[in-house]
Amino acid sequence: MWTPPDPHDELGHPRTAQEAWRRAFHDEFHELADGAVDDDWLHAICDAVYPLALDGEPRRAAKLVYVTLTFEMPEFVETELATRERNLRLKAVGPWLARCLGPWLPR
Repeated sequence: MWTPPDPHDELGHPRTAQEAWRRAFHDEFHELADGAVDDDWLHAICDAVYPLALDGEPRRAAKLVYVTLTFEMPEFVETELATRERNLRLKAVGPWLARCLGPWLPR
C-alpha cells in the first residue's frame, strides 16, 4: 500500500492515506492539464482509478490516466491536419479566384 511522504495537510491536520493519495493524484493531473480540468470530472476519474491503483504511486497513475485520455491515433491527426491545411488554402484562394476571369467563369 502506498504511504504518503507527509501524512499531514497544509494546515498540519492528519490526513488518511486515501485522502493523501487522492490529493497527490489531483495535483499531478491538474499540473499536467495546466489547470484546465473540471474538478467534478476529475473527482469522478479519481473515484474510478483509486480502487485499481491504491497500491501504486498516485502521480504515476495520474500521468498514465492523462496520457490515456489525451491519446489520439497518429493517422487521425495527420488526416485532420491535412484537411485543415486544405481548407485554409481554399479559403485563401477563394477571393482571388472570384476576381479572375477564366474558362471556369462565364464571360
